[in-house]
Amino acid sequence: MKYIFRLHTAVLLTLAASGPHRLCAAELICTEDCADHFVAVPTPLEQPANTWVKRTPLADTPVSPRLGYEGACVWDSKHRVIIRYGGHNQGGGGEQGSEIWTCNPLTWKWTLKETNTSPPGVCCNTQNVFDTAHGRYVRFPSFSGSHGWQWWREIYLNDSSVWTYDLATNHWRNMRPLPAPSVAGLRCATWDSDEQVALVFGGEGGPKETLAYDPHRNEWRWLKPPFQPEPRSGGQMAYDSARKLHVLFGSQFNDDPHTWLYDFKKNEWRDARPPMMPPTDKNDAVLTFDPFRKVVLAITKTSTGKDDDENHTLTTWSYDAAANTWTKLNPPQEPDPSGNRARQLLFAPELGLAFLENCPSKPREQQIWTYRFGESGNWQERVKARKEPRVVEDGTASVISATRVELTWKAPPGDDIAGYHVERAVVEVFSEDQLKRLRSQTPPLAEPSVGAIRRIGAFTRLTTAPLKTTEFTDATIDLSKPQLITGEPLYDRNLHIEHLHLSGKAYRHAVFAWRIRAVNAAGIESGPSPPFFSIPSAPQSLYGREDGETCLLKWSANPEKSLKGYRVYRMSGRYDKDPLPRLTADPQPATTFTDPAAGKDTRRYYIVAVDALGQEGFPTSPVWFEREWKDYYKPFIGEWHQ
Repeated sequence: MKYIFRLHTAVLLTLAASGPHRLCAAELICTEDCADHFVAVPTPLEQPANTWVKRTPLADTPVSPRLGYEGACVWDSKHRVIIRYGGHNQGGGGEQGSEIWTCNPLTWKWTLKETNTSPPGVCCNTQNVFDTAHGRYVRFPSFSGSHGWQWWREIYLNDSSVWTYDLATNHWRNMRPLPAPSVAGLRCATWDSDEQVALVFGGEGGPKETLAYDPHRNEWRWLKPPFQPEPRSGGQMAYDSARKLHVLFGSQFNDDPHTWLYDFKKNEWRDARPPMMPPTDKNDAVLTFDPFRKVVLAITKTSTGKDDDENHTLTTWSYDAAANTWTKLNPPQEPDPSGNRARQLLFAPELGLAFLENCPSKPREQQIWTYRFGESGNWQERVKARKEPRVVEDGTASVISATRVELTWKAPPGDDIAGYHVERAVVEVFSEDQLKRLRSQTPPLAEPSVGAIRRIGAFTRLTTAPLKTTEFTDATIDLSKPQLITGEPLYDRNLHIEHLHLSGKAYRHAVFAWRIRAVNAAGIESGPSPPFFSIPSAPQSLYGREDGETCLLKWSANPEKSLKGYRVYRMSGRYDKDPLPRLTADPQPATTFTDPAAGKDTRRYYIVAVDALGQEGFPTSPVWFEREWKDYYKPFIGEWHQ
């Protein structure tokens, strides 16, 4: 296979003088063995107008992982690949996954990205978005914990309203913006490339809210328009960048005979009332926007029969917001029929194609189809310059003693950062002994660990002038005595009383959170960093390996100073009734562990760091031992795997 790359003239001249490459005036052509050293500019895939083409899996395409339904796909315009996250396993049910996969549309090769860490697994996870301004996948929460193979301590402590994934560094970050709304599964969400925010609306059981998340500032906004559509489970939004309108259409479980338009500048929803629409009753529509033809593309589902006799039909439509008209496109072939929550539609402007991930049950496949509406032209994403600096994303709080915590952080991108401010908040927690789900699986420690974050108070600034360095020591605290929040909290998790063990032993230490704000040369402050807590961060890069009935584990050392070591936990079965033993009574300093009693059954393992005060921190994302559906993963993983 040959790859075409567009390079700067100086680079071409350097290559011409230094290597066996065949050059022309504007292109470098190289073979596969040099392709990893360059960023490809893909040439359009050939396809007639108004046609669907099944691209994978086919007899001549690379093997497909056959992932289950309810994942969330985006087009990564920075790396020119499909990013696919979450959803169910290859059996169609099973655990709620948190895997990142990419699919290359030049080769249709799937790649499993074994990441530094990951959010708790989810199902029903549509829609997530791709932040084109910063090149990040933005993950919102959905349903977790209800299908097994998940530790509720991981969900309680690690789930938040926003995680982001950077494919360039293969790195997940828990952004924990505060305050934060309750973001529901099966919501509608889209990326507004003009405002550089994610617009989020509705969801199953979710509040009737119109929300915006700004990744540049790591902040949520409650937009509070005077009128909003009724919330719904399913349905989708697409951003019409030509008219600067968000188009909302469809529903999974009810009939919503409307086409809704949202204008961000006006903060206004309106019912477009087009003269004709696709079928609206339980249509489970998926949407994307074609910027060349300036239409929203949609696939709707109609169903007949019930249960095993239920049959589905997919139909392709376009919506022109300027003319306020829906058009049935009638391509010669529609994609294979699939049921609810089994489709994701996205558009790749660089290729002039829409992509459909489709998970039909007959045949049981994870398919990618492409659709070309018509001719396309050159594409260039607009990126708005922002006055404020980027947020600090990475930092560490090291507990040295009960009265000393040392903070360090990485500078955000940009060459005009003049300094930093530090702020602190009181945190209230539930102990592992106060949570029925945790204590029923694992006997609590004599001095129980943090099991869940209960509330986070308002942040108070600790610095009077911007710091010139990326470090700060807080010696004005006392971790030896728990503290209560005064005033309104920024975060409040109201767990139902049925999940609480009211006579459980409370956590013995105070818990605090710190945030950093960057300040540029003009004195403009960034939004807040994710909070860094006075319990250890989650260990990262956890890998496991099977050695017969023995499990071998390894992970990266935590960045915190003065750690005592790590504890290892094993999930012995899929459900809450199965024990989840602590395999290390005392913290061990090593970053490897051998479990000779893993056995022959499926297991999952977690690691937790322990600090100088004996505090356990946030758990890792888990790794598998003899995972379910293992054969599907063999082409994509090595001996050490996640």
